[in-house]
Amino acid sequence: MIFDIDAHFEPGEDWLDPYPALRAKLPRFHPAITAVEGIAGDLLRMVPEADRPPIEDLVPPGLAVLFGQEKADEAERRAEFEGKNQREVADAAARVKWLDEQGIDVQNVICLAGYGFELALSDKDLPLLQEITATCNDWLATTCEQAGGRLLPVTGLVYHDLDWAIAELTKMRGRGSRIFLIPGYPVGGYPPCHPHWDRLWSAATDLGMTPMLHVGLERMDFDPGWANLGTDATKLRYFSSSFGHVGAQMLVNAFIFNGVFERHPKLTVLLAELGTGWLPYIYRDIDGRIAPSSELFLGKYDLPLKPSEYLARNVKGTPLSWSRDQPVLQTMADLPEEMLVFSSDFPHFEGFTDPIGYYREQLAPLDEKTRERFFGGTMLDVYARMGDPILAP
Repeated sequence: MIFDIDAHFEPGEDWLDPYPALRAKLPRFHPAITAVEGIAGDLLRMVPEADRPPIEDLVPPGLAVLFGQEKADEAERRAEFEGKNQREVADAAARVKWLDEQGIDVQNVICLAGYGFELALSDKDLPLLQEITATCNDWLATTCEQAGGRLLPVTGLVYHDLDWAIAELTKMRGRGSRIFLIPGYPVGGYPPCHPHWDRLWSAATDLGMTPMLHVGLERMDFDPGWANLGTDATKLRYFSSSFGHVGAQMLVNAFIFNGVFERHPKLTVLLAELGTGWLPYIYRDIDGRIAPSSELFLGKYDLPLKPSEYLARNVKGTPLSWSRDQPVLQTMADLPEEMLVFSSDFPHFEGFTDPIGYYREQLAPLDEKTRERFFGGTMLDVYARMGDPILAP
């Protein structure tokens, strides 16, 4: 069974068509705000608002192509993005046809449209943020239900009120969801590794669901000196995107050393679009932080497993074709078995139009069992360990 952990429906504001009353309450914002936030948001927050470049200057050229707003001399770029439409209409029947062509059995589908409004509103209106998130979840679940179990909605949550978040998580599990998005930063003063969040992680494992840290939902804390890059939008994008995996590293370390994986041994954190090439370094390095010399500075480590053992047991990452994931065979060889799992990221331009063909070629030197574990077997075991297995539709 081939299990795709990360794909998308990003229909712009079309998802709001069935909800005119909600649409009337919502602010207007640039449709590329989620991309800008994911690429350079951490640095932008260091720049006084009056000194920030206009969002139109920060939008990457690729998004200008996808929104049909490219300059005349960029028109040739369209060919590069053929079949990779960031704003593809959410059509369950068309997606299932593509799944059949690829041989993918089940695909998890994300919609970040609600997250865009969260960025626009911040936490100034929590009830409205919750309404937006719950409605977007319902829209996505209804769209996925048309696929007869082949498409699973990925749950978005607002974490300021964990009672609300757990209730929404429970509702979405009832609608077929098996993955939910988590932030890589503190909410309400509590980072996700704090015991304050434990009841959420308990609910997740009780419900048979896995948290996913996805690009754009991780945030890195930079010294204000980095803001001296000023208003050069190109440099700002380049610098921040070069370090886009730092938030994932921070979250993984925090979960391990603050005992989250010890308190919740069945919890598996998924890393999507955050690179995987850094994982072997962390795996080699992390046990050094409990060496006697490290304890002089960090204190006594008192968890029963080595940090590397928690990393191997409780963290899975999915590679793409970009440089930070290459060569994928070397990354797999440098990690414990079954830490890397399959995703297509379809139809996003950083993903694949032919993911199965790509990985069959890349993984050809491996034995059939190892390839089968990558394409789905590892993730199926994750859900079976929680007592709620995923069965072929």
